[in-house]
Amino acid sequence: QTDAPADQPLVPLSPWRVFKVTLYLLTYLYENLTGPFIPSIVQYCWHKLSSNRKRTSVSTTVIKNSKRFTEGILHPNLPIPNAHQSESPVIILICTSWNSGNKSTCMPVAHNLQSQGYVVVVPNITLYPQGKIAEIVFDVQQVIHWTHSHIRQFRGDPSQIYLMGHSAGALLAALTVIHDACATLGVMPLNTTHVNIPVWDNVSRRTSLPRVQGLILFSGTYDITYYYAYLHHKGLEQVHAVPRVMGNTPETFLQCSPTFLLNHALNHIKDKDRLKMTLPRKVLLIHGAKDSFNPPTSTRNFYDLLVAAGIPSVQLKIYENQNHISPRIDLIVPTKRLCVLLLEDIKDCCLGQAGIVMMGGKLREKKEESDHEEYVMDNEEGERVTIRNGGDMPHPVLVTA
Repeated sequence: QTDAPADQPLVPLSPWRVFKVTLYLLTYLYENLTGPFIPSIVQYCWHKLSSNRKRTSVSTTVIKNSKRFTEGILHPNLPIPNAHQSESPVIILICTSWNSGNKSTCMPVAHNLQSQGYVVVVPNITLYPQGKIAEIVFDVQQVIHWTHSHIRQFRGDPSQIYLMGHSAGALLAALTVIHDACATLGVMPLNTTHVNIPVWDNVSRRTSLPRVQGLILFSGTYDITYYYAYLHHKGLEQVHAVPRVMGNTPETFLQCSPTFLLNHALNHIKDKDRLKMTLPRKVLLIHGAKDSFNPPTSTRNFYDLLVAAGIPSVQLKIYENQNHISPRIDLIVPTKRLCVLLLEDIKDCCLGQAGIVMMGGKLREKKEESDHEEYVMDNEEGERVTIRNGGDMPHPVLVTA
């Protein structure tokens, strides 16, 4: 920990802290061994071996230099869209953690989404300790800009770009979009810290950060101050990457919290319609009720702020009996019940016209033909298993960057 605070001991001398960290690690291993991880991996391998479906996979290279991306050459054999081919919704998938993972670990989820009719962009982003929050957010900004500029070559619709992330990816997606909205409207809170998240350079690029249509966020945390307190309770604040990525001070935690930025904007902007028009039009928040690594408290608070901002479609869904990693792992297996439900949720977000919905306890769904007051609830056997296909979205492709 080369960037650890000066007053932090190199060796955890407290037996109580050692006990809490060990308990956390054992709990993590237990949840992976007894939860969805191993069964889902086995089921995914079986699904791959038994499936003869063909996919159109396209790769494009993006070379990352010190401070900018250089666009690579697109796949030369990709058919050029014509007037009779409609463009598909685009999902930018961010599933790495703060200090580990790369785009290859996201590919099973990406292929599953691709099979549903979406154009999927899977970027590599800077990881800690090579970079911290400013560098990481800059990468996400660059990916959005690249996608907006080039995705039509993959039959993607640049007006229908969705940021999807799990855990760290969820926070990154929310922070990038909300920080840009606050900066665009001039309602950023005073920042006297050493953490300076980059603002999109409208002068040199002659364009603002392209607005994304929606956010699809799983198991995220949106209040770093709350999350630091939770890590402290677990004895992890000295070993977890989040505090160091976010600057390791209470002031920088606020600057990196989407809830703080959005709350500040709501309290300081005179015309809330301008804020509403700058933010995404659709937000889907999904969390497991049994998430012991990142409780859904900050997700609920973030939902309240999004509703207050007037976003046309905001949905919060709390899945009972699901833990932190469940959404990411189950999304790799098309035949799993949770995957079926999540794919339907994603489709409703990208293609539906749902209004503001608050979900709690068991998963509840609004009927398509009903008004905003009528809901239907899953039973214990999970009978809602119908998957609607991608409609007339033709030949989805997968883009890796």
